[in-house]
Amino acid sequence: MFDFIRKKIKNSIDSIQKKLSKEEENEIREDIKKEEEIIKQDQNELNKDILPQDRKEIKEEVKEIKKEIAALDKEKTEVNKAKEEHTESKAEKKKKRVFSHSITESDVDMIYSEIKSALLENNVALSVLDKIHYDLNKKLVGESVSVIGSKNYIETAIKEVISDVLIGCEKEEFLSRVKTKKPFVILVIGVNGAGKTTTIAKLCKFFLLNGFKPVIAAGDTFRAASIEQLEIHAKRLNVPVIKHTYGADPAAVAFDAIKHANSAKEDVVLIDTAGRSDINKNLIEELKKVKRISKPDMTIFVGDSLTGNDVVKQAEIFDKEIGIDMNILSKADVDKKGGAVLSISYVTKKPILFLGTGQNYEDLLPFDKEKTAGFILND
Repeated sequence: MFDFIRKKIKNSIDSIQKKLSKEEENEIREDIKKEEEIIKQDQNELNKDILPQDRKEIKEEVKEIKKEIAALDKEKTEVNKAKEEHTESKAEKKKKRVFSHSITESDVDMIYSEIKSALLENNVALSVLDKIHYDLNKKLVGESVSVIGSKNYIETAIKEVISDVLIGCEKEEFLSRVKTKKPFVILVIGVNGAGKTTTIAKLCKFFLLNGFKPVIAAGDTFRAASIEQLEIHAKRLNVPVIKHTYGADPAAVAFDAIKHANSAKEDVVLIDTAGRSDINKNLIEELKKVKRISKPDMTIFVGDSLTGNDVVKQAEIFDKEIGIDMNILSKADVDKKGGAVLSISYVTKKPILFLGTGQNYEDLLPFDKEKTAGFILND
């Protein structure tokens, strides 16, 4: 994930560092030139001092002048040596010293223009691009950076800006919320093929590992073999499944699952729901009814990260029509672009809870926005 974005960001940082290095080199050359002119002027003045104007006086006082010339020659040598050492020392210090450059809007635009093309190609939403551009200007313009430290400074700024775009929910916070009610009811929604069923199985494993007893409501009574698929996962995990027949009312399935959880003292109810290839009116009305009957404590949207901008639009619609509390992005391990991860939480203003990173039940990675932002800038 983020392979292309990471490369572009590094290229843009290298570009501005080269620009700052070139400016520093020019200033060093200019200062050395000025120092050479000063030395030349000093040498001329010294030459004037050691050349007598009156030849007659030289002849008369030849012995004394010879001594003075010898002394002045020695003094001149010492002065020139001191000047040379001073010039060399100053030039060396300028090469080594930390050169201060005040970052301008054009510098930021240069960085952003390179990043922007990468983000667009990687399915990042336009509203996220605007946010990144605005925050980069706010964070960088007017700041003084050194040639030596500019790369790290700019990398840190970009990392902070990307981190600000992302919204996450820590594992401990999520578990604390689940503990507030028994049974804690979670409604899982999303379109066909997004990975809802597999994600529900992974959530079951997550809850089992953390000491909770989950139960599954097989609320997708629309898609063929959806109930059997859930039953296979549930058998492997030793988790109960509450089901009806295909074509049954999904809201009734959810109701019965909650009723079972109350009587069996289960901790969490995970309600699977049907999806469609597109978000149509029938699906929306069905999900609204399931939510109205089940009164979930949390609604989680599961989206396929490989679909880029499409999954962001889906999340927007589901949030507007049904209401979502958390996002889980599946197939993040094979998503080389990462646009969905950068966009979905900012667009919906709802946290990313987990990233699906494989086919095993343990392959559900708690989302960490700081680590994600840092990963974009690392090899």
